[in-house]
Amino acid sequence: MLGFDVIDVVALLLMDKLYVESYEIKNVKTLRGEHLSRAIGRLSGKGGKTKFAIKNSTKTRIVIADTKIHILGSFANVKIARDSLCSLIMGSPAGKVYLKLRAVSVRLAERF
Repeated sequence: MLGFDVIDVVALLLMDKLYVESYEIKNVKTLRGEHLSRAIGRLSGKGGKTKFAIKNSTKTRIVIADTKIHILGSFANVKIARDSLCSLIMGSPAGKVYLKLRAVSVRLAERF
């Protein structure tokens, strides 16, 4: 299923109101060549740190397959993850995205 781990998909299918969102990097910003490679690298981060941080703070599963991005999770969490990934594609520094994620995750923790 779009590159997600089977265990993750089975566990998440037990949840109600689960969504999968897929889009391409070029739908956010038209990039070619080295610029596209750099954007994919920014999404992953060094050693997968950025992707891991977004996954953990939003409680979603993210698959970056070439130029396609797939996000699996609840509706609100998918929106937060998508906004973070789009900010990185548009060129925001990773530190700024981390701070925004921290603030959003605190608000989510207070709400639930």
